[in-house]
Amino acid sequence: MIYKMEKVRCLSVGTTAVAEELCCQAFLIENNSDGATVYFREKDADGVDCTAENGYALGPGERLDLPLCARELSLVATAQADVRLMILE
Repeated sequence: MIYKMEKVRCLSVGTTAVAEELCCQAFLIENNSDGATVYFREKDADGVDCTAENGYALGPGERLDLPLCARELSLVATAQADVRLMILE
């Protein structure tokens, strides 16, 4: 499937969970940090913030090449991290 790139969101994610509203849009995610692990999960279904125990981990410099979609994405990191979300149409 071919997706059109709509925009890129640059997020600063730290050790306190943050939520990013995506309205069921498809996205790719990249962890641009040199040392932090970033965890993420869909928050919409149960309202629970992401933690290291319930999230999917992206190590430093890693990215997902498979598009996902989410209503509300919750993210947290082991240290301050630069995270990029490429929103797809």
